[in-house]
Amino acid sequence: MKGVVSKVMGLYCTVYCDAIYINCVMRGKLRQLIEAGSKKFSNIIAVGDEVVITKLDDGSGVIEEILPRRNYFSRKEKGKHKKIDMIAANCDCVVAMQSFALPRLNLRFVDRIAVRCVEQNIPLVVCINKCDLAKKKDYEYVTNYYKSTDVTVIISSVNTSYNIHALQDILHQKTSVIVGYSGVGKTSILNAMYPQLSLVVGEVSGSTGKGKHTTTNVSMIIIDETTRIIDTPGLREFGIMDIEPHVLGKYFYEFDNYAHKCSFKPCTHDHEPDCEIKRLVQKGIIFEERYISYRNILYSLKDYYATMYS
Repeated sequence: MKGVVSKVMGLYCTVYCDAIYINCVMRGKLRQLIEAGSKKFSNIIAVGDEVVITKLDDGSGVIEEILPRRNYFSRKEKGKHKKIDMIAANCDCVVAMQSFALPRLNLRFVDRIAVRCVEQNIPLVVCINKCDLAKKKDYEYVTNYYKSTDVTVIISSVNTSYNIHALQDILHQKTSVIVGYSGVGKTSILNAMYPQLSLVVGEVSGSTGKGKHTTTNVSMIIIDETTRIIDTPGLREFGIMDIEPHVLGKYFYEFDNYAHKCSFKPCTHDHEPDCEIKRLVQKGIIFEERYISYRNILYSLKDYYATMYS
């Protein structure tokens, strides 16, 4: 039987198969084989993995095989011995959730998510919620930030229902990962799009302005047989420390479009003379704030790799 992993809890998985959920364990030999062959990941199976299972007489199951992944959405934090944390597999779309206020907008955080999406060839949608709290300058900032990219940006409000159906249309017939800070409205938007879910909504802390976790584990929500949402706990950091500094530029959408005009190849778009990306920043074609975000990531990667081997 073939199914898809909808939740992972230590050694146990829930697999959605033939319209039912089956509690499964991984075959011991399979686990040993995967662990021996890969030291790259902290987890050997993820939500979204397509698997082959054997159903037992008691209604539980055994995972016999993990089918090849189309892609995976992951993060890697600092630390010489830290492995890659695979958040989800076989994604059609990643939705990076932000809000205009409570918590405040942070598109530099989204840039890190975007790097991972480009690396894995996963389309990115940026959904900025609470537009009823936004000012004109906030809208202008977002427009300028993404003006030279192909990123899909959805401005939304749960309070007014603005663009809720537009986001729902984008997610239709896809397996989509929802990722972002706690408090930006991930759960509220899911409830607005799919009222039958009745998910528990958390509050934003009055003292910190940050959200409180309501989602505690990565889990797949089956909307129908073709639409699936992978809900994730609120993230406050998103490490991409497995990306080497000299290739970072090709994972910034608009940089890769113009990098062939740089005199140096590869060009890190930092210290090199006659750099096309720096020229476009000076001309205002690429938004300066986005270039600053790129350099911040670049320097953090350079520092990480310099100390890792020292």
